[in-house]
Amino acid sequence: MLQLIIASVQAILQVMTVVICGLIFAKAGYFPMDKQKWLSKLNLMYFTPCLLFSNVASIISFDKLLAYWPIPVFYYTYSLVFYAITQLATRLGGLPRQQRRFVLACVMFQNTNSLPLAIISSLAVSEAASLLFWHADDTPDEVAARGISYTLFFAIFGNLLRWSYGYRLLQTHNDDVVVTDDDDSSKINANNIYQGYHDTEQQQQWHAPSTSSSLDRHQAVNETSALLPKPPNSNNSSSSSSSNNAIMQRLTLRIQQIMTPPLYAALLALVVGLSPLQQVLYNPHSFLYPSFTKAIEMCGKAAVPIILSCLGAQLASMTGEATEEHGGHDDTATATTMTSCVTLAVVMRMLVAPLFVFPLVILFVQYGSAYSILATDPVFIVMMLVLGCTPTAINLIQIAQVNGMFEHEMLSMLFWSYGVVCVPLVTLVVFVALNVVDRLL
Repeated sequence: MLQLIIASVQAILQVMTVVICGLIFAKAGYFPMDKQKWLSKLNLMYFTPCLLFSNVASIISFDKLLAYWPIPVFYYTYSLVFYAITQLATRLGGLPRQQRRFVLACVMFQNTNSLPLAIISSLAVSEAASLLFWHADDTPDEVAARGISYTLFFAIFGNLLRWSYGYRLLQTHNDDVVVTDDDDSSKINANNIYQGYHDTEQQQQWHAPSTSSSLDRHQAVNETSALLPKPPNSNNSSSSSSSNNAIMQRLTLRIQQIMTPPLYAALLALVVGLSPLQQVLYNPHSFLYPSFTKAIEMCGKAAVPIILSCLGAQLASMTGEATEEHGGHDDTATATTMTSCVTLAVVMRMLVAPLFVFPLVILFVQYGSAYSILATDPVFIVMMLVLGCTPTAINLIQIAQVNGMFEHEMLSMLFWSYGVVCVPLVTLVVFVALNVVDRLL
C-alpha cells in the first residue's frame, strides 16, 4: 500500500513540478497572457500533432487491432456511459447549456497518458508485481511493457474523440453568454473569441453569402432570360445544382469544425501504421528513421511540458485577476454557477465514474475469456480499471486556452482533481483493482 501511495505521489509531483515552474516564470513577468495564448496555439498546431503521430503510428498495426479489440470497446463503452450519466446529472442540476458542455468534456475525457503510465511502471517494480504475472515465465519488464502497450492503444481512441468532439464541446457556440469584466471588451462578444485555428471570416462567407451579389446574380439571370431562349429543364437543373452546392458547403464547414491539427495527425498516423509506410518510417535501419521520424518524436516530446508550463502560467494570471477583483463588484450568480459546474464535474469524474467502471470490467473478467484472451491478463484488467478512473485530461486546458472558453473553470477543475482528490482516489482504485485481480483470476 505504501508503494502505491508513493507511486501516485511521484506521478502527481512530476506534473506539479513543471506547473510550478510555469507559475514562477509567469510571476516573474516572463510569461504574459498574450505569450501564453501564442504558445498554446503553436503547441496545438505543431508539437501536439507530432506527439500524436509518434504515439499512434509507432504502435498500431492490424495484428494489434485484432488482438486488442476489447480496448476500443471499453473506451467507447466508458464514453457512452459517462455521456449518459453526465447529461442526466447536469440537467437535474439545472446547469446552463454551455456549463453542461464543460462538465461533459471533463467527465468524458480522462488522463490516458502520464498518470496511467507512471502507475503501471511503479507497479511493475513493486511487491504487487507478482499479482500481475500472466504466466510462470512472466517478468516485471514484461508486465510494464504490456501495461504501457495497453495504455497507449487506449489513448489512440481517446485522442481521436478528444480532438474532434471534445474540441467542439469547449468551443464558443453562438448561443453562449460570456460574462467578463468591462475592461476586457475583447471577450464580451462570444463571436469575437478565437475559435480554434479555423478562419472565422471564411466561415462567415459560407454561412451568409453577400445579399447584393445574390441580387446581382438574380437580375443577371432575369435579363439574360429575356434575350435568350430558356432550355426546358433550366430551372430544375439550376435549383438542383445550387442545392447540391449548399449541401457540399455545409458538409465542408461541418468537417472543418470537427477536424483539428491533432486529429489530422492521428488519422495520418493510422494510415501510416496500417500500411507499409510504417516499416519505412519506423524501421531503425531505414534512411528516414534517424532523420525524419526521430525529428517528429523530438518535437512531440515538447508538447506535454508546454501544456503544463502554460497551465502554471495561466494559474498565476488567474490568481492575479482574482486578487484585483477581490472586494470589487463580483457577479455572484456567475461565480455560483462556475462553482456548481466545477463541483459537479469533480464529483462525476472522480467519484461517480468509478462506480460504473468497476462493474463493467468485472463482467468482462467473468464472461469475456470466451471471446478474448485479454480477459485473463491481470495487467489488462488493472489498466482498464485505472484508465476509467483517472482524473480529467490535462490537455483540456490547452483547448480551453486556445478557444478562450472555460479557462477559469478548467483551472479550478484540474486543481481539485490533481491537487486534492487524485492521490487518495488513485491509491484506492489501484488497491481495489489488485484485489479484483487477486480474487477473480
